[in-house]
Amino acid sequence: MNKINHIIYCIIDDVRASHFFGFIDKGLLPNFKRLMESGTYSKNCITDFPSVTYPTQVTQITGTHTGDYRKELCHGVPLYNWMGRDFAPPILRNYGGNELDIYKMNEDMGPNCQTILEMAGDGNKTSMTQYINRGTDFMIPKNKIQLIYYYLLINAGARRNTPKMMARMNTAPVLWLVENFRKPKKFFDNNEAPIASLLWFMTSDVLMHLYGYDSHIYKLNLLHIDKVMGILIEELERLGYLRDTAIAITADHGNYKGGKVGNLTNFLRKNGLKQYHRRKNIKGNMDLAEFGGIGAFNFKGHNNKRNEYAWTHPSIKEMENYGPKQVNLFEELFRIEGTQLMYYRKDGNTYDKGKLILKRKDKNNNKIITGGIEYKGAGKALKTKYISEDSNGDIFGYLEDEKASKILDNKFHSIEEWAEATNHLDYPLFPDLMVRHFKNPRSCDIMISTKGTVMYNIGHGKKKNDNIYAHDIGLRKSAIVPLIISGSPEIPIKELPYCKTTDIVPSLLECLGRTPHKSVIGKNLL
Repeated sequence: MNKINHIIYCIIDDVRASHFFGFIDKGLLPNFKRLMESGTYSKNCITDFPSVTYPTQVTQITGTHTGDYRKELCHGVPLYNWMGRDFAPPILRNYGGNELDIYKMNEDMGPNCQTILEMAGDGNKTSMTQYINRGTDFMIPKNKIQLIYYYLLINAGARRNTPKMMARMNTAPVLWLVENFRKPKKFFDNNEAPIASLLWFMTSDVLMHLYGYDSHIYKLNLLHIDKVMGILIEELERLGYLRDTAIAITADHGNYKGGKVGNLTNFLRKNGLKQYHRRKNIKGNMDLAEFGGIGAFNFKGHNNKRNEYAWTHPSIKEMENYGPKQVNLFEELFRIEGTQLMYYRKDGNTYDKGKLILKRKDKNNNKIITGGIEYKGAGKALKTKYISEDSNGDIFGYLEDEKASKILDNKFHSIEEWAEATNHLDYPLFPDLMVRHFKNPRSCDIMISTKGTVMYNIGHGKKKNDNIYAHDIGLRKSAIVPLIISGSPEIPIKELPYCKTTDIVPSLLECLGRTPHKSVIGKNLL
């Protein structure tokens, strides 16, 4: 692998693995097919949880998952929208509604992880429309003004159903990247082509939410992304770089079509729950961070008496008798229309030892079933035990599968063991991923899921739209993405039965002969 001198890491936002390879099989993506047939690929690559743009892309670009970023080797981004309780009053981070928050993501990741650009070593690095880019030497958009303009163009073009605008947004970053290779002196301090490049196509996500993965414009856009990737491959070949360049193609998450759009106004009012806002309603007692098919609820604990504006995580006892109406949140949140699953921490958890409580409604929606996950260790050393004494406590349906049921042996298991046992199921890798998520102090207090039957489309208490196409739940159609690593003839030709998105970073670094940062959880696939 030491003959490879350049890596290009491309993320296509919001593409389900089955759709991507289905298009290849139909001959609609000839350039991706060429890469697939001349490299390593998997139709079964497991992304992070929740399967939303952030944290999935942060995980992909660092090669590690989230966790207690203050103490662990991990990153600190748990959700697209989250509450920072280390401030009084707490901050509300919103990477979508406030585009400028994207600039804070490199800081939010924390110092206990590195991006692939930072790990790539000496040499020029470039980032095309990707803002998880600590360690870059050149990026497009170049500044906040360009970023806002870029987002406005994409959203305006998508809402007007303008294929030309979408095509322009796909083409521009590829042409910039080609120019980085063709005339590096224009962008860097020397005349060396970039050793590591990031490339993000976000148009597919915008179109999927507005029109659906089954719409003509969404499919047409994927065909165009294939076309511009063909331009990149052709230009790299013409310039003499393709033979020593490894190109990774993946997606951050898949997608699904939900049911109807629900309304929570009456539910919240009835239970005395008021949305917190740092300026408008500082005395609110709840932050509904986000709720599509998954709802992430933050509640104010009262174990900090010194500062009335400080928020801590409440105890289970507090949440059983919460707010002015003294409601049992564990019972009331299950009354939200469509709710089928619930997850939360047990009291007294630490970064290296603890338990999560898992609940679900039975098939008749009459009874609440309880299970759990125990954990010990941190980072690479984390091991988890899925607690399911019988089928009634099996929240994710693993006992029904011959392969997965063998690992439900009341023992602790590693992330690789869970991947091998559950990669073919819904909720793949969840006993590991869910623990890492809830260890992050920025994660919510209670998470519920409708499995997509009812959508709420809320970010920090505010309804955003009436879209029914989304991608946050743990079902395979949302959690499994495509992966191709190709380009140089040094890349082995093979199909992987399964892999994880955290495996991409160490695989690309191996191509460069670089050692991954000690936080990297993935393994080399090549």
